[in-house]
Amino acid sequence: METKFQTSFIPKKPLISPNVMMQRAPRRLVSLFLMFAVIVFIISLAGLGGAYLWKGYLTSSQVNFKQQLADREKLFDINLITQLKQANVQIDTAKQILNNHVAMSQVFDIISNFTIVSSRFLSMDIAAPTAQSSGVKISMKGYGKDLSSVAFQSDVLGKLEDIGLRDIVKNPILSDPTKDKDGKVTFGFSATFEPSGLSYKRSVLGNPATSSVNQASTTNQ
Repeated sequence: METKFQTSFIPKKPLISPNVMMQRAPRRLVSLFLMFAVIVFIISLAGLGGAYLWKGYLTSSQVNFKQQLADREKLFDINLITQLKQANVQIDTAKQILNNHVAMSQVFDIISNFTIVSSRFLSMDIAAPTAQSSGVKISMKGYGKDLSSVAFQSDVLGKLEDIGLRDIVKNPILSDPTKDKDGKVTFGFSATFEPSGLSYKRSVLGNPATSSVNQASTTNQ
């Protein structure tokens, strides 16, 4: 009788049962999760320790800065600094008052610069600046020696830039020329004076650019 041999090396049954493989897989997952948790815990401890050390550093730096500030304050005279601050406020206030102060006496100097020798002004009305007009309104009554004098006075008012008053005297108007029984000619005058031209500071510093017309008026006589 011929003997039969099995030639296949593949086992008919698995070397490891499926139950054993299913048990090993969860154990491996648990090990990975535990390792991850340990790493996170270590990182948290390291962060907590770093935060504590940083807080201590900031506290120490704050104390040092306060001490340095106190040491530097000792180098200065606090009372002197306070006095200088008060003096500076007073100086600034005085400058503001000086720049805004209007000297009405400047009106007469300005009028004298555009009034010819043969003209005279007898009365004056002054209206302070209002919300509608920032200028000083001037109204006057005057007279001239004759019609030619009044005409020359009108020409001078039309050329105020020649004597440096165009930016100060606005809208000069010479009105109602009337000849009286003595042959003199009366007239009215009105204009608006800019406050900048009437400032007290201007009166102190002077106005060398403004020249008088009285010398020129002699040619009209």
